Amino acid sequence: MDTSAKIDFAAYLNVKNALSPAFRADGQELLFLSDITGTHQIWSVKTGDGSSWPDQLTFYDERVTGLHADPAGERFLFSRDRGGDEQDQFYLLEGTAAEGVSITTLLETPEYKNNFGAWRKDGGAFCFSSNRRHPAFFDVFTQEPGGEPVLVYEASASLYPLDWSHDGRYLLITRANTNMDSDLLLLDLYAPGAAPRHLTPHPGQARYEAAVFSPDDTTLYLLTDQGRDFIGLARLDLGSGELTFLNETSWDAESLSLSPDGTRLAYVLNEEGYTRIFWRDLSNEPAQPHEREIGGLPRGTAAELVWSPDGTRLAFSFHGPTHNANIWLYTLATGDLRQVTFSAPGGLSPQSFVMPELIHYPTFDGRQIPALQFLPAGAKGDASIPFIVFVHGGPEGQTRFIWNGIIQYFVRAGYGVLAPNVRGSSGYGKHYLSLDDVRKRMDSVADLKAAAEWLTGQGVCDPRRIAVYGGSYGGFMVLSALTIYPDLWAAGVDIVGIANLITFLENTSAYRRKLRTPEYGDPDTDRDFLIEISPIHKIDRIQAPLLVIHGARDPRVPVGEAEQMVAALTARHHPVEYHVFEDEGHGITKLKNKLVVYPAVARFLDQHLKTL
Repeated sequence: MDTSAKIDFAAYLNVKNALSPAFRADGQELLFLSDITGTHQIWSVKTGDGSSWPDQLTFYDERVTGLHADPAGERFLFSRDRGGDEQDQFYLLEGTAAEGVSITTLLETPEYKNNFGAWRKDGGAFCFSSNRRHPAFFDVFTQEPGGEPVLVYEASASLYPLDWSHDGRYLLITRANTNMDSDLLLLDLYAPGAAPRHLTPHPGQARYEAAVFSPDDTTLYLLTDQGRDFIGLARLDLGSGELTFLNETSWDAESLSLSPDGTRLAYVLNEEGYTRIFWRDLSNEPAQPHEREIGGLPRGTAAELVWSPDGTRLAFSFHGPTHNANIWLYTLATGDLRQVTFSAPGGLSPQSFVMPELIHYPTFDGRQIPALQFLPAGAKGDASIPFIVFVHGGPEGQTRFIWNGIIQYFVRAGYGVLAPNVRGSSGYGKHYLSLDDVRKRMDSVADLKAAAEWLTGQGVCDPRRIAVYGGSYGGFMVLSALTIYPDLWAAGVDIVGIANLITFLENTSAYRRKLRTPEYGDPDTDRDFLIEISPIHKIDRIQAPLLVIHGARDPRVPVGEAEQMVAALTARHHPVEYHVFEDEGHGITKLKNKLVVYPAVARFLDQHLKTL
């Protein structure tokens, strides 16, 4: 296998994407977010023949983080943060590229985090939650454009409004109890001060991922795993409280979207890391509706389903290992499916991108761990190639069939990549998701050991040349793997990772601490255990060189986690390379910074995996 040709990382970092579609009122134009300029900004494109050039509508140095059309499609609320701090602020965009665009500040309180909820159905107001009263709790507000926020419900909880009833009277709110348990509440805006109605009392844990009102406000359509292992599509009768599941499947449902007139419903099924899109006609409810699948897409991931104002078309974002992210459009009457944005692939040939193989490998307790395996061209059975074990974040994340330019670069450069979904990953049911909770945390790290052993046993890599790479919680997994199984790894790459679970839980954003404690453990009652498993206390066992990357403004995993690890390794004179970016948060999002740090990652791995 010849890997001598110089591969330019910048090309892979310049592969662009389009996401977050939002229709204008006439349905003939879509607004969306694109990183064409290096940070996500708002653009627009005609939905006609797909030949029009998109227009840029916002021009900020910082990223736009969200885009939401009002119910009429005339105005667009969007959000921005600063330096990756995730403290979203709200703005209103009006007008078109041809007539001129105006932008109005709706809510600019950079010291607080705001979460957009929904527009009122007449477009006269919107709802959101904010932690302005207390950093650990999110209260619910409504606001008219041009007006001031009005507090409508406060509680010692994390509250997120989901939908506004058609008559304007009720807000549907989700209350996050933990990352794995939530409830739905119904707030009567016509009864100020009254406690909301609890809609979903349940034993054990249950998630309510999405919920919307039916047109007559008597029913909710929602996604939940209440009483079952997987998240399914369900209907909740608001009068009787009866919950009825509308599908039976062994995979999670996602991205629920109801057409404006309430007659059509669409959702996505996450089938072991890739998606299938379904829509159903609700006009015959409660009789069994006819469900149809939208076919014709390659294996990948669809999300952000949005109906056109007349309910005849469905827009969504789609990307896969061999397709960068773009907006697609499906016409129900004809079955026509087509791409409406054409984000540049960085001057690369899409034919050079590698589709992974979905494999399963055995781990210590006999369980089969799902993983995506990427092999460079001609490498089948080649036991001499270097390999990267690529660990997702979360912990409740999932490695999926998505576009990942970092992975594609390394595969093109002659590396193999194995991206496992170790126990604790989402997408495989509630039980699998709970297998790494608190005292079982290190079992997931043992799944990484099993990954390295499987690769060696299959004869697809050189056992002396395996690196472990991960971000966020994946960074914790990297540091844990290096300290618990030091003999397995030739190098490690830790991006915004956790080094010390005690200081992480003490210093992460207050609202995150409350939700994360049930997953990781309590710094008070589980203190000794958290100290025991924290990588910072076992650095004397690390043998492999380490590369550490962090954003100075990270609100999730504070930069002190990186600083602790780097200082401790430096004191030991252990090889460690450190990159910190003052204008980044939880991850590296700006193109100018990516162009610095990812070539550094490539040089680091080449030095330690290709020079044996």
